[in-house]
Amino acid sequence: MAKLSYKVSYYVFYVCIALILVVLGMFYFVGYTNPVGEYNEPQNTEALIYLMYAMFGVTVVITLIGAIAQFAGVLKDNPKAAIKSLIGLILLIVLLIVTFNIGSSETVVLGDGTEFTDTFLLKLSDMLIYSTYVLFGIAAVGTLINLSGIFKK
Repeated sequence: MAKLSYKVSYYVFYVCIALILVVLGMFYFVGYTNPVGEYNEPQNTEALIYLMYAMFGVTVVITLIGAIAQFAGVLKDNPKAAIKSLIGLILLIVLLIVTFNIGSSETVVLGDGTEFTDTFLLKLSDMLIYSTYVLFGIAAVGTLINLSGIFKK
């Protein structure tokens, strides 16, 4: 069975690489449009953006399916450990809620002079920025603690 999953992942990987190379080739080598004055835009910008959206979406879905399947497997064998494994997810959700609530809803002036006033999206962007800072900080502290050898047995 492991050999079959290896073969499937092997072929999926090469299909993804081929698709990425085709879209990047279209993006860089097909041509340009001139949407605003002297600024050029590659003709296949939308194809590249849609490919990124699709790959991100597929990655999220596969990750969620794998996490749910792994949680279900652990829940069958060791329910206490399975519930304990949810602590990280709960802490992430709490972090997202806290950073959303501390996010600013002040109007932002865009480059062309228009004002962006959508409160939800302003708070959402601040939430993502603040959460990234906190998670990077946690990763840096964790790395330093690991390198110091405090928890080695």
